Amino acid sequence: MKPASALVLALCLPLAACSGEPGESDMRKLVEAHTRKALESKGNGHFQAFDEFRKQGCVDSKAKPANVAQYDCYYAATFAPQPGRPPITVNGKGRFTRTDKGLVFEDLGAQPR
Repeated sequence: MKPASALVLALCLPLAACSGEPGESDMRKLVEAHTRKALESKGNGHFQAFDEFRKQGCVDSKAKPANVAQYDCYYAATFAPQPGRPPITVNGKGRFTRTDKGLVFEDLGAQPR
C-alpha cells in the first residue's frame, strides 16, 4: 500500500465510525421540539427556540438493540423560560436513535447550572 493511500485510509476510518452520530443542528431541532411540547403542557407556550445550543459529545448507547444506531449525547442549552425573565442554561442528556423514519430523541434528564 502506498503511504498516501495508507494516510487517507487512516483518516477515513475514525470518520466512518462516527458517521451515525447526530450532528449539533439535528440535536438542537429535536431537543427544541421536545422542550416546546414540555413547556406547553405546563401552560407556558412562550418558548420558541434556544438562545444557544452546544453539543458536548456523544457515546454509543449501551442500551441499544442489535443493529440499531443509538447514541447517548450531552448538550448545553440556554433559553429564557418566560419573557422578561433571565435566561437559564441547562446541561442535558438525551438518547438519539436512527430509525427508518429519521432521528428520534428521548430525554434522559437535564440539570440547570
